[in-house]
Amino acid sequence: MRRFRRRRALCALAGVLSPTSALVAPGRAPFSSTRPVRMDASAVPLVSDYSTAVLAHPLETKVATAAVLALAGDAIAQRSTAAPYDRARAASFVLFDAAYRGGFQHAAFPWIIDHCRGEYLEAAAAAAGVTGLDPSLFAAVECTALNQLVVVPIIYYPLFFGVTGAVQGLSATESLARARANFVSLTLRNWKFWIPAQLAQFAFLGEEWQVPYTCVMGLVWNIILSAAAGEARAPPAEAPPAEERFVGKVRPTRAAEERAAVGAREKRE
Repeated sequence: MRRFRRRRALCALAGVLSPTSALVAPGRAPFSSTRPVRMDASAVPLVSDYSTAVLAHPLETKVATAAVLALAGDAIAQRSTAAPYDRARAASFVLFDAAYRGGFQHAAFPWIIDHCRGEYLEAAAAAAGVTGLDPSLFAAVECTALNQLVVVPIIYYPLFFGVTGAVQGLSATESLARARANFVSLTLRNWKFWIPAQLAQFAFLGEEWQVPYTCVMGLVWNIILSAAAGEARAPPAEAPPAEERFVGKVRPTRAAEERAAVGAREKRE
């Protein structure tokens, strides 16, 4: 009995000292089938300093993180093209990500977590005879569904097209046309990328680490987004070759051209 108590005390102490304990959402145990990766933040000075900054100045740190990673993501996307570096385009991504990913999500994620606890999905699963699933899975699915199916279409994309279009010099009508042309394709890409990423986010991470996580994942997403819809104004089209200018027009036959040339010569004579 004494040996059992000693072992339980050691396990409790290990749980308190575990660096990953701060990364797990309060009140939500990780999935029992996974093995959390343990990392000593003090062994990496940069990670330790960033962790301190997130806890001491959460909003400022998240806004700065979003801005820096947005700048990096757009720079990578622009470098893949032969066009010169577009500063207005880069500024539009930095401004949007700092405001939305760093600022808005700092307030939105705690609200989503507080209102999506998995009760509805858990009740539906129980009614369907499905039991034995981890309760944190239901909460993570509800949080992901609310964010991706409601917040992203209603808030994220209107802000993205509005902010990036305004900074790059588009009118409201032009920004609306750009949104209509890209909304469906970008939303489908968004779901393919972000649904798995945010399912892991809401399942395993504490609130203070969720925005930095989305900023890191957003670096990859911004490369996709910037390449797909970063340039607000299309480059000027080159003049089509002479043969293509007659597409959709009635072109005179060669005989008619010859008769017109003969008639022109006769008039000159």
